[in-house]
Amino acid sequence: MRLEGWLLDVRFRDDQALLWVKVGDRRIQLRDRYNVDFFVSPDKVSHEKLVYLFDEHDHIVNIEEAQRFLSIDSKETSPVLRVYVDSVAHHRNLVRLVSKYGDVFDTDLSHSQRYLADRALIPLGKFVVDVNEQCVITSIEGIPLGLDVDPPPFKVLCFELHLENRVLEIVTLNQSMQEEYRFNGPELETLQSFTEYIKEYDPDMFACMETDLKKLFSLQIKHGLPISGYFHRKGFHLDDGRVYLNLMSYRRMSLAGMVERIQYNREVPRIASDWAAGRAIESRQSYEARRRGYLLPRNGFFQPVMSLEELLRERDHGGLIFAPTVGLHENVAALDFESMFPQIILKHNISYENVRTEREAEGFLLDFTRDTLDRRLYFKHLRKDLEGDPEKWFWCETRQQALKEILFCTYGYSGCWANKFGNMDTFMEINNAARINLVKAMNIARGRGFHTIYGNSDSLFLEKKGATRDDFDSLADDIYAETGLPITVENHFRYLVLLPQKSGNNFGAINRYYGVRYDGKIVCRGIELRRRNTCPFVANAQRKAIHAMLAQESAEEVLSKGLEDAKRVIDKACRELKKGLVPIEELEAKTILRRKPSKYKARLPHVAAAEALSINGLDVGKGNVISYVYVDADHKNPFRRVSPAGYQNKFDAKKYVRLVNEAGRSIMLPFLKEEEKETKTASLESFFNP
Repeated sequence: MRLEGWLLDVRFRDDQALLWVKVGDRRIQLRDRYNVDFFVSPDKVSHEKLVYLFDEHDHIVNIEEAQRFLSIDSKETSPVLRVYVDSVAHHRNLVRLVSKYGDVFDTDLSHSQRYLADRALIPLGKFVVDVNEQCVITSIEGIPLGLDVDPPPFKVLCFELHLENRVLEIVTLNQSMQEEYRFNGPELETLQSFTEYIKEYDPDMFACMETDLKKLFSLQIKHGLPISGYFHRKGFHLDDGRVYLNLMSYRRMSLAGMVERIQYNREVPRIASDWAAGRAIESRQSYEARRRGYLLPRNGFFQPVMSLEELLRERDHGGLIFAPTVGLHENVAALDFESMFPQIILKHNISYENVRTEREAEGFLLDFTRDTLDRRLYFKHLRKDLEGDPEKWFWCETRQQALKEILFCTYGYSGCWANKFGNMDTFMEINNAARINLVKAMNIARGRGFHTIYGNSDSLFLEKKGATRDDFDSLADDIYAETGLPITVENHFRYLVLLPQKSGNNFGAINRYYGVRYDGKIVCRGIELRRRNTCPFVANAQRKAIHAMLAQESAEEVLSKGLEDAKRVIDKACRELKKGLVPIEELEAKTILRRKPSKYKARLPHVAAAEALSINGLDVGKGNVISYVYVDADHKNPFRRVSPAGYQNKFDAKKYVRLVNEAGRSIMLPFLKEEEKETKTASLESFFNP
């Protein structure tokens, strides 16, 4: 029987792979033979001696000679031994035993990724499979990834769980992260209702916080209800082949973006759904190496260490930054190289193994970097055609953003100590090419009468009196023709303010600016408005002040009338705070816990709020979003400075006035008089004890 479906998960029992797949509207489990193996290159005994020593071992099925590339810089294959183990349960012990006789390889691969690579399958991707009546696979073939914008037809149950004083509340959320259903009441009754809802809805995926899912399991065990799964070895194993997704990642990337990220990882979502970019790149490299016949060294095995002489002679100079010209600028275009670092990798054939050699053949990095870049640019450019369809536009945006993070980190991770293939030479070569091309672009712009007011690694901010959008677009085309690297006009500002460092001197700050485009949209970096932990009232006050300042007919008016209008906006916000007219919900700051509250050494505001929630019986941990309000910011006791959101009706007006004034000062700093710039320098102690 032939089936076509989506691969959800791969689990293992002895020498069998158990595939959970979605076919139509149901999930089914298929079984396949799994070759549990690893490679060894004996150096203490001969190949024949090692075969003789382990030929009759109870848990070794077979040992055979194989040809593999010893590393990614090997030109020819070498003979090694491939050891087949009878069960995943005995794999680790046998690796430890055999490693006494030589170097072992492919041992850091997870069993799921080993299976995916050998079968050329993609997690959460499509496949066709032939099975017999016992659901045993006779043949399976992955279907190449398409360019569909819509996410796969997976049903996601997104929920948040709160338990306080034996009152349980579970809120389910729809795709827009809006409340859908609310289960609330006594612990047992609410849990029974929600468990029944899971059974009826039959989701393919749970999207929730890790602490919420663990709490759900413990409550189900406590009350003897059907258990939805269990947590083992840093991963969730859900019943009926369901998949766990971290709620924070799901909020940020949506299902479409998370599918894109997991498919890049080439690792099942049960393991890799919440991986950072560096680990995702490492996973993809391992998958590709296995597919191409390269032996995978243990972590840190391949990467060479630079000698002190090499480090001093060939030290990296980093990315090129052209210091910002502080102040107000008119008619400025920001030209941005499109995925500059991966483009350099492809254009110059830069890879780990060929940096110091002739680059005759295509490097190891290029194939999957090209594939990822092509997908990202396709979705990025497609957004313009989908502006009339908000849902599809959002899916397209989250897909390209998920891949953008990967591509940006490919360059940085190339020199990371954790990269088993990487080396500093590769990182330095990419940096060098980036500097050369940025200088070339600056010189081209200068030759055409444009002035560079700021440059940062892969972007240039240029101004020219009387220049039109077409003039900037034409310049971008000329730079592309000269460098071979795509570059576009990312933003065309009517007014742009480049900010100084907060110390108040005239040195330009990196990535701190704000401006208004000709279409009226505000663009900013490095100020309160962009920070996730800025409360809505302060952020809105700063946004209104920017709008008031830059909504003028000329640069002269911006520096006179505009500046006064911005000050009035800030003053009005401060008066509203002093009179108590601001809804307390507008003053809630939100911060993500990056670890358990007990692991923090300093009682930062969100940590104190999290510990207060714990004292009140709520289970909070890594990944939870903590909302809090300042109630007495100058109190010596950190637990009295803030209160978790929803627990207090009062707020510290003086603290919020300071925050609003600081937000105003941030955007007006280049235009303030010297006496207005003066601010009290904060000590390290006052940072923790405001």
